Amino acid sequence: MVPMLNVDRAQVTRDQDGQVVISDPDCPLLVAVKVGEVTGRRQITELTVQARHPSARISPGVLHRLPLAQIEHLAVVASHPNEAYYRALARPKPTGQRGWDDGHWDRVLAVHQWAEETRRPGGGAAAVAELWGVAVDPTVYRWMATARKRSGGRS
Repeated sequence: MVPMLNVDRAQVTRDQDGQVVISDPDCPLLVAVKVGEVTGRRQITELTVQARHPSARISPGVLHRLPLAQIEHLAVVASHPNEAYYRALARPKPTGQRGWDDGHWDRVLAVHQWAEETRRPGGGAAAVAELWGVAVDPTVYRWMATARKRSGGRS
């Protein structure tokens, strides 16, 4: 099945209310989403689909062809300042490596500080947990203690 909207060619914008608008020039629909925190995870909390011109139709079949997983990923990344950059910092541990390298601890501190300074929903601990896919308690708390110790107490 061919998706109705191609996110690779779509223009993604964020308005002052935090709504993310996804506009594919070849799609007869305009999709807008809001992202919020639900059970500790940032996800789509509101979805609006609008027909761009009179010939466009919104039907169950058309809605079924919307790539919701890709739309959600785009919306989460676009919903907070510099989210894409900080998501890129959250790299998994290389295969076969027993411990984390020094760069990991610096990245953990950077993500935590960014989330706190920008008032990202959930704060620094939640950002570290979400971006690395770990639990806040005990993993993020342990990581933050280690990162602060290695950095000499900054952040």
